[in-house]
Amino acid sequence: MGIKQVEQGITVEELNERLEELGQEIMGLVRLNARAGTGTSAYETEYLRVSEEMEQIRERKGALEQAELSEIMRQKRIQEMKKFLNSKETPLAKFNAALFRKLVEKIVIQSFVEATFVFRCGIELREVLS
Repeated sequence: MGIKQVEQGITVEELNERLEELGQEIMGLVRLNARAGTGTSAYETEYLRVSEEMEQIRERKGALEQAELSEIMRQKRIQEMKKFLNSKETPLAKFNAALFRKLVEKIVIQSFVEATFVFRCGIELREVLS
């Protein structure tokens, strides 16, 4: 599947690269401050800015990784559902409650004539009831 991109077009790899750059920047700031002696206001301000950016990137990276994992799991559930349905040799002649419970997570009633079937694999199917 590859690395999925977030809405701004940033990948996990790019976030890792930026974290590495910021880590190097922090190390440079620490070295500069060690040579200069005591902490200065400019050092503290810059150190705070860089560390805040690093925290934001870590949060974005975590959210992106979670989204990727969710998508992988959803695709896996879809494949399992396809495999299960394809394994049936004959089409159903009547309603099968056990099969229905296995495939459908819930039904959301939209109105008196409309319902959404939410499958366990994450697919949602909106139906007009007659």
